Amino acid sequence: MKGMIRLIGLTAILSGFMLTTTFAQDCNNFHKRKCYGSDNAYMRYNSQSKSGMFVLGHTSDLVFVAHAGQDYHISLCQDKKVEEPLKFQVIDGRSKEVLFDNQNAALDVPAEGTEDGENTLPQSFEFSADNTKKIILRITAPGPPPEEGDGKKGKNAEPDPEDLFCVGVLVENMPTPKLGF
Repeated sequence: MKGMIRLIGLTAILSGFMLTTTFAQDCNNFHKRKCYGSDNAYMRYNSQSKSGMFVLGHTSDLVFVAHAGQDYHISLCQDKKVEEPLKFQVIDGRSKEVLFDNQNAALDVPAEGTEDGENTLPQSFEFSADNTKKIILRITAPGPPPEEGDGKKGKNAEPDPEDLFCVGVLVENMPTPKLGF
């Protein structure tokens, strides 16, 4: 009888683990499947691109190296079930200076599928690297931070599976074009 109870308990634990693992695997290469890259034909996929699982209100940093003499295009994408756009900042890894903040750069032109006069947050950014530097991409999912929930759950509580979704960061680069003759 004890063996049967252990087997049932082990089966339940493995099932929960497999469910979490299955959902996490849905986020693998999400950036390759769902993010729209640059329209520039010379931009190439950068292996520093990543995908990850987020919960509403979660903030996470993606650190990558931008090499001198390269132009970069960064695109963000998320599951369709989250209607609000992601917030992100591009930060110089050494000086901690904010190079770009999409909250301060709301588009004047409505995005496709939005009503006239409605601003939206840009989900991409382009820059040229004069020097090789570490770049921090700080991404915040929409919604209240997880620890500010309804007070029933602590900081370390498991997130509600309904609040989990995938976020992708597609990094592309190309050599900076030379100007002049």
